Amino acid sequence: MNNSVWERSGSDLMSKNQFALMVSFWTAVGIVASAVAAYFAMSMTLNLVFLLVVLALGIAGVFIALSSNNPIASLFGYMLVAIPFGLMLGPVVALYTTVSVVKVLFVTTGIVVVLGIVGAVIPDSLEGWGSWLLGGLTILIVGGLAVPIAGFFGLPIGGALTLLDWFGVVIFSGYVIYDWNRAMRVPFTNDNAIDCALAVYLDFINLFIRLLQLTGTKKSDD
Repeated sequence: MNNSVWERSGSDLMSKNQFALMVSFWTAVGIVASAVAAYFAMSMTLNLVFLLVVLALGIAGVFIALSSNNPIASLFGYMLVAIPFGLMLGPVVALYTTVSVVKVLFVTTGIVVVLGIVGAVIPDSLEGWGSWLLGGLTILIVGGLAVPIAGFFGLPIGGALTLLDWFGVVIFSGYVIYDWNRAMRVPFTNDNAIDCALAVYLDFINLFIRLLQLTGTKKSDD
């Protein structure tokens, strides 16, 4: 990500504590928006076309949010990510018991809060983490595509999928620390608060999905 994206400033500068509060608030707004969308989409059936549409909207939303210095435009881009992602999550969450989903939601929230505080209070910049995290994310994406293909050819992939999920937990935990550390080093504006919240939201959702797959109890398992 070009550092100039995060160097934007404006007349709506706020204090560091206010900025941290706004990032937390907008992160929560995105999570709630996804939760509401997921609730109404639980009876939907996922298919390749729908997943591609969600991916396209997500990319467009991130581009809109990060390329704009207008908070309203950034919020629109943010919701263009959060709502479709929630619709995609609905059928997945429907596979698990309510108690299991709530438990994973609380665990994920706890992890993000603790790691977020760690990232925010570290005095040194963690920009050096960026290339390592991106490399790990690339491995995760490639593995996520390659392992199912291996399964299609009859190879056992259960262990590999579990390993990928745990690797994903590590990568996105690192991203929580990294994104909060970076958030504390940008101009404290409303627009930057939304942009930073979008990054933390994506970390949260990815952690939630992987922890649900690793520790959740499916309804068929009762």
